[in-house]
Formats: sequence, structure tokens, C-alpha cells
Amino acid sequence: MNKNRASISLLFFLCGINFASWATRIPDFKEKLHLNDSELGTILMGLPIGSLISLPLAGWLITKYESKWICLVAVVMYIFILPILGYSPNSFGLFIGLFLFGMAGDILNIAMNTQVVTLEKRMNKVIMSSFHALFSLGLMLGALGGGIILNYKVSSFNHLFIIGGLNLLFIPFFWSNLLPDYFKKIGGNPEEKSKSFFDLGPHLFTLSFIAFCGMLCEGAMADWITLYFKESNLISTFPTTIGFTSFALSMVIGRSLGDYIAKLFSIKNILTLNGILISLGLSITLMTTNEYIMIVGCLIAGVGISTIIPIIYSEAGRSKNISPSVAIASVSTIAYVGFLVGPVFIGYLSDYWGLNKALYLLVILGLLASMLSKFKLSEQNNPNKIKIY
Repeated sequence: MNKNRASISLLFFLCGINFASWATRIPDFKEKLHLNDSELGTILMGLPIGSLISLPLAGWLITKYESKWICLVAVVMYIFILPILGYSPNSFGLFIGLFLFGMAGDILNIAMNTQVVTLEKRMNKVIMSSFHALFSLGLMLGALGGGIILNYKVSSFNHLFIIGGLNLLFIPFFWSNLLPDYFKKIGGNPEEKSKSFFDLGPHLFTLSFIAFCGMLCEGAMADWITLYFKESNLISTFPTTIGFTSFALSMVIGRSLGDYIAKLFSIKNILTLNGILISLGLSITLMTTNEYIMIVGCLIAGVGISTIIPIIYSEAGRSKNISPSVAIASVSTIAYVGFLVGPVFIGYLSDYWGLNKALYLLVILGLLASMLSKFKLSEQNNPNKIKIY
């Protein structure tokens, strides 16, 4: 089991590095291609379009083929797509690169979370949050490494070409120990009813919309917080990537503790607090001109966002009315619309009201997620029959 867990963990870590490496180059592309915020927002639409096409497809593929094969396909896609994204000589090329990048990332997202659900079934423990902590660790180290690379004036192509090579290097370390899917192995879920892709029921649909709010905030932080720190001209002691790095650090800490927290408190109470912390953290960052307090705000917001997705994915994986892979794909589709469309929307708002005011949308969404959790979810916790690791 330890080898299985290590292999799946490596996938999450790699996915985090890939995304952060792209995110740290956004200000560079904006400057290189002479884009304003709305033009950048339009180009970023390549990500959600690629995602929306790939997510339902990935869910269907995983019902037909083993998720371990889908993981391999997604990583191979990264190897070729990352250098293409880094090379992008114009706005159209960047859009196409982001389209392909979104496809690869979300296919991997569905497949590796299905791997976690299978491992949870084998171990009879809820361990989803610990894997997402590894994604956040990759995000943090990718942001930190990206900041260092930027200081050495390394081109986007060379930067992302190196990251593509890292994907290739990691394949032998994760491939052999990925798991056969749980319900395929036992011949299907005997409790599963005939359900359409989005027939989730009120409980999972509410959780999906809370995930939508959380993922929109996470995507906006990834795509815009570095640019906000750079354009605010308030950062003198640290690299402009410090906001994103501190945000990713708090995500690692929050997700590392997430499985233990889920043992102590109900899903309702955890998600209610998550939304409050998102709003509080972003309010602090946007209302101050002190760089240290801005960083503290990013840390608080990261803690708030950190456990939303692991809790909701794990809950989807335990659904009795729909197979885990389809449930995760359905919830992910709704959530990732927020993750990928949100940054685009922030770009348009920024052109009208400025980036500072545009980011207040995240404060509102944090409050909305908190209220939905408080008034629309029951007090039930994770099932006591499942041990929390």
C-alpha cells in the first residue's frame, strides 16, 4: 500500500508543479504580448474551453478504461504541451497552448482522484486531503522555483521545457504502482443505480456549487495574485511571487491537517469556516498597503480554500447512487468551471474597476460558500465506519 500511495502522491505533486510553473509566467506573457487585463482574460479562456471538453470525456473514458492508463496518457500530454505553451509566439498560440494544457490537467485530475478513491476503499481510510496537500506542495515549490527562474531571466520556453522533461523523468517512478480501479475489479458497484452524468442529487449538487466557489477563488489566486503583487508596487522585500508562494504554503499546511480535521468536525462546520477564512484573508490582502500583512492575508485565504476540494471529492467518491469515477467527474466539472472561468471573469472586471476591486469577487464568493454550507448542508460527518488517517 505504501508504494501505491507514493505513486499516486507523485502524480499530485507533479500536477501542482506543472500548474504553478505556468502561473508564474503569466505576468511575463502579459508583458511579452503587450496585453491588457481583458485581453489576457480572453486568452485565458483557452483553459476552461479545454477543460470543459475534457472533463466529461475523461469521466466517460475512466468508466471504459483503467484510470492508471488515463494518468499515463495525461502525463505524456504534459510532456509535449508544456514546451508548446512556453514557446507561444502570439496570442493565438498562447490560447491554443492553454487549451491543450487545460485538457491534460483535467484529464489527470479525474484519473488521479479516482486512484485515491480506490486506495481509500482498500485501506478503509479517508486520505484524500493528504494527496491534495502534495498537489499544493508542488504548487508552492513550482511557484518558488518559478520566482527564482524569473530572476535569472530564463525564457518561458526553456522554463516549461525543463518542467516537461521532469514529467518524463517521473513516469517510471509512478506508473508500475498505480492501482486497478476498485469497482472494475469487483465487477461493478452493486449498489449503483442508473444515473446520468449530472444526476447528483441535492446533497452532492450543493457540495458541487460550494466547490465551484472554492475553485474559482483558487484559480483566481493562482492566475492573478502574482500580477496583483507586482502591479501594486508595494512589494520591495520579497519577489512578486511571494503572495502565490505563501498562499500555496498555507494550502499545504491546511491539506496536511485536513484528514484529521475531518475526523473532529462535520462537513458542514468545516466548509462554513472555509468560506469565512477565504473572505477574511482576501479582505486583509486587498485592504492593506503593508506587504507583510498582505502576505498574512494570502496565508489565511489559502487555509480557507485548502480543504474544500478534498472533502467534497472524498464525499463524491463514497456516493451510493453513482460510480465514484462518474461522481468525481461530475463534481469536478462543476467545480472546475469556477477554477478556469473565474480568472477570465476577473480579467474583464479588472479592466472596468481595476484588479483590486475585481478581486473582491473572491470575498463575496467566500461568504456565499459559507452561507450555503451553513444553511443547505446537514450536520452529518464523514461516516464513522471509515477510519480517518
